[in-house]
Amino acid sequence: MKIKNKQQIFDKIVEAYTDLFGDKLHSIYVYGSAITDDFDPKTSDINIAMILDNLKLQTLVSTRRLIKNFKKKGVSAPLFLSNDYIKTSLDTYPIEFLDIKSNHKTLYGDDLFSQIDLSPKFLRLQAERELKGRLLLLRLSFLENIQKKKYILPVIKKSIKSIIPILKAILLFTENKIPDTALDIINFTSEKLDMELVALIQAWDYTRKKKIKSSTEDVVNFFQEYVKEVDKLSHFVDQFKID
Repeated sequence: MKIKNKQQIFDKIVEAYTDLFGDKLHSIYVYGSAITDDFDPKTSDINIAMILDNLKLQTLVSTRRLIKNFKKKGVSAPLFLSNDYIKTSLDTYPIEFLDIKSNHKTLYGDDLFSQIDLSPKFLRLQAERELKGRLLLLRLSFLENIQKKKYILPVIKKSIKSIIPILKAILLFTENKIPDTALDIINFTSEKLDMELVALIQAWDYTRKKKIKSSTEDVVNFFQEYVKEVDKLSHFVDQFKID
C-alpha cells in the first residue's frame, strides 16, 4: 500500500500504544528508511521499536489487534525490547543496534538508543561472521538457481539490504562517519576502503526497480561480480586489526 502521511501514522502509533501499555511503556522509536530519503511510499514499511518495562508474553499478546491494524497502514510488527535486554545484548547484536542507533527518531519517551555505546571489536567480529555467512548462502543460491533469472534477482535484492548494516559497522570500526542513505553508505565505504563496489551500487539500484531488463547471462555475470565484492569486504574485515 502507499503510505501518504507518515507523521499522522507516527502520532496514531504513539496514541495507541501509550493507551495500551500506560506506564509499562518507556519509549517508542521509528527507525530505518522511514526517516531517510531511501523511503519509498509505495514499497517501504515503517519500522518501529519499543522499550517496555518487561517482555512477558502476556503483555505482548495484547498487541495483536494493534499490530494487525497498523500493518494495513504499512507498519511492520514492532521490535519489542527492554532496557535490560539491550544492555546485555550489545556484545551479541551490535550491528542490529548500530543500525537503529544510526537512523532513528524518538516518537515517545527518552532517547536510549543515542546513549548506547558499541564496541568496535564486537562490531568487527559480527561483521566478519555475517559476511562469511552471506557468502556461503550466495554461492549456494547461485548453484541452485543458475540460469534462472527470476530466482537470482530476488536473492540479490535481499542480500544487498542485509549488507548495508554491515557497511555501517565497517565505517564505525574504521572510525568514519555513517551517511544517512544506503547509496551514500556504499559510496563512502568504497572511498574510505579504496575498494571498488560497483556491483553493490548496481544491486541497490535493482531494489528500486520493479522490472529489470537484463538477459539471464547478464544477471549471472553480475551475480558473480557481486559475490566477488562481498568476498573482498569479508577479506578486509578478516584482516582488520583493532587495538
